[in-house]
Amino acid sequence: MAVQTIEERTLAAQIDDAATVTEALAREFFGNAAYLRRGIEVDRETGKEEALFEVHYCFDDPENGFDRLVELHQAFTDAFVRAVSPEVLSNVVLTAVPIDDDQAGVSA
Repeated sequence: MAVQTIEERTLAAQIDDAATVTEALAREFFGNAAYLRRGIEVDRETGKEEALFEVHYCFDDPENGFDRLVELHQAFTDAFVRAVSPEVLSNVVLTAVPIDDDQAGVSA
């Protein structure tokens, strides 16, 4: 039981580190107004709790710049996958959430 607790702490620390990296990547790809909101999501099939990373960012014109938005999401996701360990990948749900200009920089 003690070994499991140590492993859980290690995973929790890895997820904390991944959150820091994720926010830095978000700002790199989506601009300085991007921020990370963390939460918990429960897998409906397994009942397992997973960390939820929501990256909130402002995108000026998603309708006219949709191709660029898709490219940014893919580049961001690829960088995230390269930056974190497989253990983190299997325990984190990553979502990029565009926000309105008037909400940019407001985090909860």
